[in-house]
Formats: sequence, structure tokens, C-alpha cells
Amino acid sequence: MAFLILLCLLCFICVYSATANVEPLSRQSAELFEKEVIAAKITDKNQKDLTTSDPAWDSIRKQKVSSEKPFTLAELVDMALRNNPTTRQAWETIRVTEFQKKQVQSTLYPQATVAATATRTKTSANQSAADVDDLSYGPSFQITYLLFDFGGRGANIEEAAKNVVAANFQLNQSIQDLVLNVETAYYDLHSADSGLKAAQTDLANAKKVFYSAEQRFDVGLASKLDVLQAKANYEDALYSFESAKAALRNAKANLAKIIGLSADTKFEIAQPSKEIPTAITDNDISNLIEEAIMKRPDISYTRAILQAKQAAVRAANSDLLPSVSLGGSAEANKYHYYDVHKAENDDHTYAGYLQVNWDVFDGFYNLNKKRQTEAEAAVEYEKLIEAELQVSADVWSSYYDFSSAVVKLRFSRAFLDTANTTYELALESYNTGLKSILDLLDAQSKLSDARSKLIQSQRDVFVALAQLMHSTGSLHAKERTLNE
Repeated sequence: MAFLILLCLLCFICVYSATANVEPLSRQSAELFEKEVIAAKITDKNQKDLTTSDPAWDSIRKQKVSSEKPFTLAELVDMALRNNPTTRQAWETIRVTEFQKKQVQSTLYPQATVAATATRTKTSANQSAADVDDLSYGPSFQITYLLFDFGGRGANIEEAAKNVVAANFQLNQSIQDLVLNVETAYYDLHSADSGLKAAQTDLANAKKVFYSAEQRFDVGLASKLDVLQAKANYEDALYSFESAKAALRNAKANLAKIIGLSADTKFEIAQPSKEIPTAITDNDISNLIEEAIMKRPDISYTRAILQAKQAAVRAANSDLLPSVSLGGSAEANKYHYYDVHKAENDDHTYAGYLQVNWDVFDGFYNLNKKRQTEAEAAVEYEKLIEAELQVSADVWSSYYDFSSAVVKLRFSRAFLDTANTTYELALESYNTGLKSILDLLDAQSKLSDARSKLIQSQRDVFVALAQLMHSTGSLHAKERTLNE
């Protein structure tokens, strides 16, 4: 009994100690907590407002496509050019540079300023006769025109014009990049669709092998191990089939994104040409590189930026020299006198002048500005060299990637023919007891691998050709003869 009383007393002490250590929520903490709750409610409201009104997403949803017939590659490219935001961004950049050029061109015109002033002057003196209480008001006009600045004005205009040219080449490059992306996504989707069909065929073959193993096991001609190996092969084919379905969905979502559609938009694509290009007529690799150097928009863009920087150097150099301006002004003043009987009179002032401005010393600001522009021009020149070297490497790699893809396509076709014959013979031999289950599974595995390699090789040929055209600055291969 005493033990129970002691135990209860210890429990009471522990509970009291725990509750005594809990401090009540301070008023400041309570106010802070209330503010956080209010802020969270405001954030939730703002998020709801954004989600209920989103013009950008609404414009995407308004894109309607017809599902009556599959889209060809040309139709997909046209759709991407109309819907993809990348090209619209490049177009708006051109407009920005065009307006900047017009701002600089404003220096070709006189600068005129009109103003109006009103001044009330009131002075109280010891002698009232000396008090002043006057009002003067009137308009004024001033005009100035830069006559000569050692080419600085023309250099600034040239720099702005070259930036416009560069922005146009940037648009051309974005179009070519978009076309390549559409082509790649199109062939990826077709390859994924072919991969799904191949996976279905592999699944049917695995099921056939599994059925043959069970039949032989039922009549005592095969072991349980054969059945289990065939079953494992069948289950692996099921796994590959699900992976192929996921790959198809992902490829379709990627193409939808590139052509400017929501991922859940329903559409189908037409099959590519059955005449797979496998060769290009006599074109030396050096000629392709020279063609790319002349046609690539990104190279032309870099050249235009370099020319703009060179014009900036000339503009900075003119800042070190004097400039000559012509100007004129006109001003009219009217006067009104309070408390003093004075005759109110008006005056008119006209002036014309020829002005020479020359910053003889400015803390070496203009000199360092010129040196900065020269360094920037040197940087752009090195960027041009780097870009042209990269172009030569791109063309070289693309050319031999295409050549290799053509050879691999030929070998993949031969591999498929051989693997298909091997599988048929292995299945027949297994059913007659001349081959083991391992021989049959190996033949089926090679047949599945041959199908995958053929699909991949066909895709690689098309994509490698598109990449080759892109690396040479062309949109397509219409000027080249393609042989099967």
C-alpha cells in the first residue's frame, strides 16, 4: 500500500514539473502567428486568381487541331512555326532593335524645344518707393542641329543597324533550330510507335515459346526448368512492352510541346517516306564546310555583332574630338507691375549661334571608353573564330554520322533477315527436340535485338540527314539527290 502511495506521488511530481515548464504563448508570438495565417490566406487567394485567369494557358488551350487525318512532317513544321513561342520571341527582339535604331537615327534631325515661363518677383524695402512687385511671363523656343562630329553620329547609326541585322539572323537561326527539333521529335515519335509494334511482336514470340515449352513439359519432353525459363522470358517481354508504351507517350508529349500544343492534345502523325535516304551525291566534305560558313545564320549573326562593335569603336573615337552644332532661339516676355503705375511693355529676343564643343579633359573617360569598345570588338572577333571552328566540326561530325547511319541501316536489315530465319529454325528444332530452350531463347533475343536495331537505324538515318542539313545552314535536302 505504501508502495502505491509513493508511486502516485512520484507521478504527480513528474506531471507538475512538465506542466510548469510549459510557457504560455506570448502576445508578440500570438500576433506574429496571426500575421502568418493572414499572409498565407492572401497567398492562397493570389494563387487562385492566377490559376483562374491565365491568358497564356488560355491561348494554348485555344489551339485546335483536326484529328480527322494524320499530320505530315511539313504540316507539323508549319504548325510549330505558328505556335511555338521561340520564333515569336526572336521576332519581338527584332522589333526591339528596330526601335532602338530609330531612336539613334533621331540625331539626324534638329532637336527643337518649346517652353513657357512665368515669374512673380516681390521685394519689400525700407522705403516703399523701392518696393518691387512684378510679373513676367512668355514663351521661348530653341532649336539645335549637329553639323559635324567626325563620324560619331553615323557610327552610332551603323551600330544600331548592325544590331537589327544580327537580330534577323538570330530569327533565322531560331527557325532552323525549330525545324530540326520538329524533325527529331517527329522521327522519335515514329520510332517509338515502331518500337511498340516490335514489342508486341516480341511479346507474341515469347508467348509462343512459353506455349511450346509447356506443351513439351506436359508430354514429358521438357523439364520444369525449360518452362520457368520460357516464362521468365515472357514476363521480360511484358516488361519491355510496357516500357515501349511509356516511350510512345513521352515522345508524343515532346512533339506536342514543340509544335505548341498541350500534352493531352489528340493527334496522329503520318508515316515518313518509305524511301529512306542513304547517300548524297558528290559533295566533298570541304565544300560542305565552306557552304556552312557562308550560310549558317549563327555565323552571320556573330559577324553582324562584330561589325556593330567595330562601329562602336568609331563612335567612341569621335567622342575624343570636337563637334560642331548650329542653333537658334527665340523668346518673348510680357510684364505686369502691381501697385506701381508703370507702363507695361513687352520684349522679344532672337539669337543664332554656331557652337563648338570639345571635352578637353574629362578624367580620361572617353579615352577609356574607346579602349573598352576596342576590347569588346576583339572579344567578338575571337568569338567569330570560335564559332567558325565549331561549324567545321559540326559539319564534319554530321557528315560522318550520316555516313555511319547509312552503313548501320544496311547491316541492321541483314541482321534482321538472318535473325528471323534463325528464330524460325530454332523454334522448329526445339519442337522436334533438336535444340534446347536456351538455343531458342537466344535466337528470340537476337531477333528482338535485330528489330530494335533496324528501328533505331532508320530513325538515325533520318535524324542524321536533318542534322547534316542543319549544320550546313539548310532547311532541307531539296538541292541534293538522295538515293535509296
